[in-house]
Amino acid sequence: MIDSLRGELLERSPDHVVVECGGVGYLAYITPDTFTRLPAKGPCRFWVHYTVSVDVRSGQSEHKLFGFLDTVERHLFRQLITVAGVSTTIGLAIVGTRSADDLRSAIMSGDERVLKGAKGVGPKLAQRIVQELSGKLAIDPLEKRLATAPGGSNTLKAEALSALISLGSDRMKAERALQRVLEERKDEPPGVEELIRLVLKSN
Repeated sequence: MIDSLRGELLERSPDHVVVECGGVGYLAYITPDTFTRLPAKGPCRFWVHYTVSVDVRSGQSEHKLFGFLDTVERHLFRQLITVAGVSTTIGLAIVGTRSADDLRSAIMSGDERVLKGAKGVGPKLAQRIVQELSGKLAIDPLEKRLATAPGGSNTLKAEALSALISLGSDRMKAERALQRVLEERKDEPPGVEELIRLVLKSN
């Protein structure tokens, strides 16, 4: 299993890079957004997802590497491809549309519109992604760390919004109330349960 690549960036394009590690050049597929964040050449490091697919008819196998600049983006990619109908190509297209934090927030709040912005994602697949991952993301240990980390208010807001909607709150009203409470408590951000309580109290 290849977990990461650290070496010299030899080649880059909007859909792939070639990284030389110990005299061997590894080709890894990337998103256009990753491409814009890379130097033309020089030292680099990618967190990698490694796949092997086998052609049933010929028996030939195909090995592919997908490169990410951080483990959070890779983790989300791995979660997306567990959903039926989300291939590695579609998964990469999805993570290339927004930041990992924005995508997590969209999935947890049921914002299918964001997912449908990715190539290959129609209404049914977007709905399936939300249905299968919204609950998983809410209890994901990584998600909980992001929610308590500096700058994690988007994740906190998405988790609270998801809970409020499940309790019967109107989405638009809940979003406005959440934003108001978060602004009032920006110096001391509340936890998810406290945030939900404050929003319900304000209605």
